[in-house]
Amino acid sequence: MRALTGTPQDWPRRVRLELQAGPGETLDAICGGEVQVLQRRAGYRFTLDPVLLAHFAVFEAGAHRGRLLDLGTGCGIIPLVLARRLGRTDITALELQPGLFSLAERNVYLNRSEGAVTLVQGDLRHVTEMFPASSFGHVLCNPPYRARTAGQRNLPPEKALARHEIACELPDVVRAAAYLLVPRGGLCMVYPASRFSELVSVLRTLQLEPRTVRMVHPRADRPAKLVLLHAVKGGSADLTVLPSLVVHAEDDHAFTDEVNAMVG
Repeated sequence: MRALTGTPQDWPRRVRLELQAGPGETLDAICGGEVQVLQRRAGYRFTLDPVLLAHFAVFEAGAHRGRLLDLGTGCGIIPLVLARRLGRTDITALELQPGLFSLAERNVYLNRSEGAVTLVQGDLRHVTEMFPASSFGHVLCNPPYRARTAGQRNLPPEKALARHEIACELPDVVRAAAYLLVPRGGLCMVYPASRFSELVSVLRTLQLEPRTVRMVHPRADRPAKLVLLHAVKGGSADLTVLPSLVVHAEDDHAFTDEVNAMVG
């Protein structure tokens, strides 16, 4: 395990020269420019999904307070949206891949979020070696969507690990969350709608009861592609299904007003 070390006052001396897009990198802005994100052109790049998840967790799942952990943070997009746009503090972010961890480290300082976000490099399959049990009130995760053998895996390793269940599978994610959460704590995930029944089955196996669900549709007239789900550790079977979230209006290149308010 590697944690971000040193005081915030030390960070400028360590990373000042890296707070610009280098060769093969881009600097992208979301949330009306409140969040600046360094990414690699050929590496794994965040999508809309983690932005939707961060807003869902805060506004629909009670994650506006309490200690929070992001499993598999990538370049740090979820903690940055939580800290910069949604005013959250006491955020811990765990990332397996050294390259993505390094990007997340730079992005946290670039966004002046070092007081709100703590980064840890490590494997979510070994959270028992990194954190005490029942350490967090909320766990968020935008996990790999594709089964180990599904789709094309002729990808750069960074993309393959982030997209496919190579380094972790759904039960690993849920098992980690069940260990980390306090009783009645909440897990929030974004996941393919096509795997919704599998997700619910795994959650219930580990005593995480679905509490709130919201389907995400690319357009109002198309089937849901994603599901946003909030499950409670040791919760009762009392499911609320929220109105669907529609991403695009009639023009596939234009967001609906609701989504535009999150990203704009």
